Amino acid sequence: MNQIIVHPDSQALPLPTATRIPVHLYGGRPHLNGAGTVGGPVLNKLSRVQSALEPVAFDFLSLSLAITAADTFADRAEAPDGWARQIKVKVALADPARWQQTIPILERALGFLSGDEWTLQIVRGGERPPAPRDRVMRKVSLAGCDSVCLYSGGLDSAIGVLDLRSQGRNPVLVSHAYRLDGSRQQELLAHLGPGVVRFATSASPVAYLGRGHDVQMRTRSLNFLAMGALMAASLGRGRTTLFVPENGLIAINPPLTNRRIGALSTRTTHPYYLDQIQTVMDMVGIDVELENPYAQKTKGEMMMACASQQRLAAMASRTVSCGKWKRKGVQCGRCVPCLIRRASFHAAGWQDRTTYSPEGNNLLRFFNYEAGSDDLMAMMLASEGLEDMDMDAWVAKTGPMPLAVADRDARVEAVYRGMIEVKDFLASQNLI
Repeated sequence: MNQIIVHPDSQALPLPTATRIPVHLYGGRPHLNGAGTVGGPVLNKLSRVQSALEPVAFDFLSLSLAITAADTFADRAEAPDGWARQIKVKVALADPARWQQTIPILERALGFLSGDEWTLQIVRGGERPPAPRDRVMRKVSLAGCDSVCLYSGGLDSAIGVLDLRSQGRNPVLVSHAYRLDGSRQQELLAHLGPGVVRFATSASPVAYLGRGHDVQMRTRSLNFLAMGALMAASLGRGRTTLFVPENGLIAINPPLTNRRIGALSTRTTHPYYLDQIQTVMDMVGIDVELENPYAQKTKGEMMMACASQQRLAAMASRTVSCGKWKRKGVQCGRCVPCLIRRASFHAAGWQDRTTYSPEGNNLLRFFNYEAGSDDLMAMMLASEGLEDMDMDAWVAKTGPMPLAVADRDARVEAVYRGMIEVKDFLASQNLI
């Protein structure tokens, strides 16, 4: 079992061992072989926010950073089956008593999200939220904002922001901004209209030489939600909506093949996971409501229904959907998110001017001659078997659906229509 101990005071951390990893929360670079840090840039970025930060929501952010550190530094290669790890996390929060009752729910939610077995221990000694700084560049003013919207630089999040602003809403845009992500998010802001308020930072887990990384980081979405919840709770408006824009197909992400039920199907916006996080926030008193306004729509339908067609057309090709984009700075064109993206352009009747890698640009040539076509093959097989698919049973493989019957049925229908978009696109490429 990997034991990760996370504390904001480096002097309170034990020495590292083969199975014990000390992590300095909100620290700089680690100085011990086998140790790590996480959240280094976060306090500086938060101090630019010109509002008092809600303490319980800040504890949520600290907890999420501890989870990201554990997910990053616990090497999957050391798991008995090469995937499912046993991870024990001990994290210091400012108000640990408030969180004790949520531990079983959090452990289940994290297991659902990452496929691992999690054990959480929450102790006292955590950091308090930083106070706003007056003398600082690039201040973030929340004045006049009425909600929060996650903003990744992807096509769905861009549509989410454009639709909210067209409704007269003024959301704070919250970005989990690693280097390439951050530059693209910043570039796209110019297309979203004047007066956009954005808060951006990143978890930035850093290990001393000798400690491996798990590049999957399945729990990264918890950081995203916690950052959004902190901004929403700090608006001072009572119960506030945190919008999580994601099309219905990706939100459910049904397994394209049997082997993708666990290892290859991410669940970052699955309704069960979001429901568990909502329950946790309600239990500790974070007055924030999670909402995915596109849970019953396909990506193509989102494009066609976007209220700001001209703005979307100007930026759509520069949005990022690819899961592999961070590696080379170019979208591969052949992973599952890229295929769904390309299918949405096709469904909407838009020319896709996105720059894809040479290997993925011509899918027929890639499928015939290149290695690494697993995602494309899986999409082809799922599309060809769509008409004989028991959609309810297929969606049920992804996990519980804690929804009213009408809502659940509408989400299943969105998955079907999303796969029809993919099927039509693949047919247009002479692949099925």
